[in-house]
Amino acid sequence: MGSSDVPPLRSLPRLFWPGFDLADGEQELPKDELHKLRDVLRLHSGSEVAVLPNDGTIVRCRFVGRAVEPLEVVKVGTDASREVVIAQALPKGDKLDEVVRLCTEVGVAGFVLFPTERSVVNWDERKREERTRRLATIAREASEVCGRAKLPTLVWKKDLVSVLSAYPDALVLSEVEGVENTFRAAAGGAQSLTIVVGPEGGWTRREIEMIGDRAVTLGPRVLRVDTAAVSAAAIALLS
Repeated sequence: MGSSDVPPLRSLPRLFWPGFDLADGEQELPKDELHKLRDVLRLHSGSEVAVLPNDGTIVRCRFVGRAVEPLEVVKVGTDASREVVIAQALPKGDKLDEVVRLCTEVGVAGFVLFPTERSVVNWDERKREERTRRLATIAREASEVCGRAKLPTLVWKKDLVSVLSAYPDALVLSEVEGVENTFRAAAGGAQSLTIVVGPEGGWTRREIEMIGDRAVTLGPRVLRVDTAAVSAAAIALLS
């Protein structure tokens, strides 16, 4: 097969397989991934696929029966060089799904999820586990579609106090009038950045006092929760 016959990596079906090791040779596919390749994408044996070990590389593989045969490892530069984390207060409805999907596509490295005093939702442990699985699936699918080679992380904190304690240098988006520090100026060129996005209805007076001089503004307009998160991520990662 000549080089002109090798399909480009971007055209290959992609699947995340953390821990996949080229040295192990031909490996049987996990059940869900086998179903996706064979029954959803209708691939035949001999088709090439891209396996992502979640380490920043892509392993070009040949789909063989119920397994994949590794062909070569390619180092790609599709993940952001700047580490941006979105700390998102729990919003209503499916807004959190959109925050995770869109910010993953932009290049966010991780998400911290937490309830606030004005959060309408505050899930118990069972519900949180269910939502974590769903959000992880959304992040994985978005990563596959946009060509990332590393999955974003998902972390839970119990409240804003815990978030600010874990990320003392975080920038907190605020809609409070009089905030003069702009997000773009505050973000600067730091290699790592945590952006805290509040709930519908905004921060309470007690939370505003807690936030203090971490408060920054995206501008004069009031943005929805999901719009604010992806806008800040895009400014930090794409500008």
